[in-house]
Amino acid sequence: MTTITNITDNLISKATLKKAIIFTAIFAAMYALINASGVGVAGLLKITGGANILDFEVGYTYEQAKGLLTALGAEGRSFYLTRILPLDFLFPFSYMLFYTGWIALFLKYITVREWMKFALVLPGLNMLFDWIENIGIIAMLRSYPDLPEFAVYTSSIAGTVKMTLAAANIALICIFFVLFLVKKVRARH
Repeated sequence: MTTITNITDNLISKATLKKAIIFTAIFAAMYALINASGVGVAGLLKITGGANILDFEVGYTYEQAKGLLTALGAEGRSFYLTRILPLDFLFPFSYMLFYTGWIALFLKYITVREWMKFALVLPGLNMLFDWIENIGIIAMLRSYPDLPEFAVYTSSIAGTVKMTLAAANIALICIFFVLFLVKKVRARH
């Protein structure tokens, strides 16, 4: 526990607005690359005529995973495996930096209770569960049409946890921002 406290204290002490903005720019660039570019989801949608990736599904079953991978077709599955998934190991790192940068910055300027520091662990967990999901998707794509059940269910659970943690990270940033604003307003009066 002391190590985590030391790490979170270090992240808070080194947080700056400049770093948070840089991390936001990195995240925005990766978001655009993986979602809106021809080497990302936008490119896949053109190939498949609209069939999308498992990463956007929450709590899918074996049948749903197989149906989606079938809908992608051979070219879509290859594109997913060789273009999107390599980017989807960098993308979680970019949002981990984004979430951590803003959470640490707001924690630096509000009255921090010890339990609030745990918020700095969530972005790393978010990234980890995204990577676990990706590893399972790679196993599915490489073994298609015989999907390993363990990979399907591990990916489905990891993806659900990933989405939940992403929502929690965004909520925490909003909450800490509000606390920051309240502290600023109180300081002026």
